[in-house]
Amino acid sequence: MEKEDRLFEACRVLFGHEIELSREFLCYLRDEGVTSAFRKKAMEVHPDRALISGFSKQQCQDEFVSLQTACQVLRQHIASRNNTPRREISPAKQEGCQYFQPRGLPEERLLFGRFLYRMGVIEWRQLLMALTWQKSGRPRIGELGISLGYLDRNAVVAILKKSIKTGYFGTTAQNMGFLTAVEVRELLLRQKRQEKKIGQFFVEKGLLSRRELSILLGQCKAHNRQIELLYER
Repeated sequence: MEKEDRLFEACRVLFGHEIELSREFLCYLRDEGVTSAFRKKAMEVHPDRALISGFSKQQCQDEFVSLQTACQVLRQHIASRNNTPRREISPAKQEGCQYFQPRGLPEERLLFGRFLYRMGVIEWRQLLMALTWQKSGRPRIGELGISLGYLDRNAVVAILKKSIKTGYFGTTAQNMGFLTAVEVRELLLRQKRQEKKIGQFFVEKGLLSRRELSILLGQCKAHNRQIELLYER
């Protein structure tokens, strides 16, 4: 716990106190993110910029040393973590980095299903099955439009015939004058809210327990937050 507290404090020094810290955040901390944050902070407190920043030279020196120390602590953590053998999910084990260590994840935000695939938790065919399952249970925009009084059945039939050639239902309905842009956005939002979560598929098929699903969701969130931090700086 003392080591974890030290890592959290180092994160606060580099990333600021507004950052949401967790074990998952430490699991997905990247060397590139640490380097980027250090460079940005160092520019703000470097002793040569004391006059510009309004701090004394000694204050800037102290802050710069703190940054260097925090950077070193986090880089040592990343190096140690990356040298730890990757382990499979086991419900009997405690929560934390031991569930899955990131290996070769792309520097981009990942939807949960693709995150599971890139982590090696599921196979590609299982991802495709999950996406098909999710799509099949998703309410159709036309049906939602009828239920809200935006469309009638004749309009839906006309839009469907046209959308075969032109593409998406919402875009076609808007181009034909049946729906406004605001109504299309509302229908898409309602559709998104009512669709099944893809993680539920893997639980129902016995590929993940609910405990494992919760942990992996946290890790996916932490990965995406790391990507946001990387490109914010």
